[in-house]
Amino acid sequence: MKDGEGFNLKLEKGRGGLTVHLSGPLTVDVRRAAWEDFPASDGQGQSLLVNLSGLSALDLNGSAQLLSAGAKSGQAGFKVEYGQAPQDLTAIFELAREALERAAAEPPAPVGFFEELGRKIKETQKDLVVLITFAGELMAELLRGFRRPSQIRWNSVLSVAEIAGVNAAPIVSLVSFLVGLIIAFQSAMALSQFGMTIYVADMVGIAVIRELGPLIAAIVLAGRSGSAFSAELGAMKAAEEVDAITTMGLSPVRELALPRVLASILTTPLITMIACFAGVFGGGLVLTAMDFSLLIYWQRAINFVSPATFYICVGKSFLFGLVVAAIGCQRGLAAGDGPGAVGQATTSGVVSNIVAIAVLDSLLAVLFYVWNI
Repeated sequence: MKDGEGFNLKLEKGRGGLTVHLSGPLTVDVRRAAWEDFPASDGQGQSLLVNLSGLSALDLNGSAQLLSAGAKSGQAGFKVEYGQAPQDLTAIFELAREALERAAAEPPAPVGFFEELGRKIKETQKDLVVLITFAGELMAELLRGFRRPSQIRWNSVLSVAEIAGVNAAPIVSLVSFLVGLIIAFQSAMALSQFGMTIYVADMVGIAVIRELGPLIAAIVLAGRSGSAFSAELGAMKAAEEVDAITTMGLSPVRELALPRVLASILTTPLITMIACFAGVFGGGLVLTAMDFSLLIYWQRAINFVSPATFYICVGKSFLFGLVVAAIGCQRGLAAGDGPGAVGQATTSGVVSNIVAIAVLDSLLAVLFYVWNI
């Protein structure tokens, strides 16, 4: 049987058994159909000699095809033997033969639930130790910067503040506006049944300024600016720029992380105030569409917000800004080597930031309730 590439397989029957004569190039170009005449059934202990002397070319793929066909013949009851191949092709055939005859490595034992749980707990413990260590270094650099402000690279701080902070205002405003609009609309549908639609202003004011404004700003900044910090520093770590800074006797935390953290702390409260305004404004549009005065809406929304609520909003914004930048920088500086390290650091930074923000916001809500603030 001839293949399009010139490979030829001829089956010969004799008294002592069967002989398969192979000729031409046995390479990767040989198709599966070329092996249709290879004996693979009713062996009944017959001998099967595969004559390789006529081969003109042989590669590992062709050798694997031949050995696979021979294995099927052996399973069918044939006693398969391979004749001597041309001298220049013998080494390739023997190499493939040894590789296929070599015992495959045993698959790893399945990991149990408790073993996997223990690994995750251990990894989390190591991660917490790294985060706490980085937080200590960052706090030390912040205190040193407050004592000697002239040592801080303010040009870098302002540059990062513009790119990662101010430029995020449009997307934060849009998200907060839509959230405020949705809350007002859903609340108005419920309160209108009791003739208390105007109380939507009180609800939107307290909900947006106390909780949703800081939370939306922090989450959007975590996905936008925090991920950018992780990607930038992760790329620098992969390119060994961070190692070069350390070799020169400089601190990567002071030179790379501190400007980004300061920029985030300075801009997050501003972004949060913009988010609060946009959220309250979105709620006002809903009541305006229901024939309520926009002026009355703003008066109720502002008057219902106590100074404590405003201070809570500002305090949360400072804390969330610090957390977003710190975790983003830490993940970037802790990135590994290789092309996938930057992506892993960015993903880890975003996920860690969102989890940290949710946990912190929950703890603060409980504390403020206990303290009756």
